Amino acid sequence: MRSLDKRFSLTEAEGRFQKACDQIVLLNHRLGEKRYKMAKRSNNKAFRYNLRLKFAVIEGVRNMYYDFAYSKADRVAELRRELFDESVEIVSGSDSEYSSDDLEQTLDINP
Repeated sequence: MRSLDKRFSLTEAEGRFQKACDQIVLLNHRLGEKRYKMAKRSNNKAFRYNLRLKFAVIEGVRNMYYDFAYSKADRVAELRRELFDESVEIVSGSDSEYSSDDLEQTLDINP
């Protein structure tokens, strides 16, 4: 029965990890918007200020999702070691190293 509980926990942790990765991708796209560059070119200081504030909030939320995703990846690695005796390496990097493809392949499983 204990093994079944761990499998449910593993499935739940993997699902939450994937959702967090999806949210990080969406937030990265929001941070990459070109509206700020257009506002800077047109010298629209009020609009630039508002965008900088929004970007600061989005970046803070994205950083919280990074922490959450890392904790879920750690939990997934722990459960996989216990259940399947797999060696799991958690790959992490800086913001510039992440892309949508990298986030989906954050767990590198080596049986």
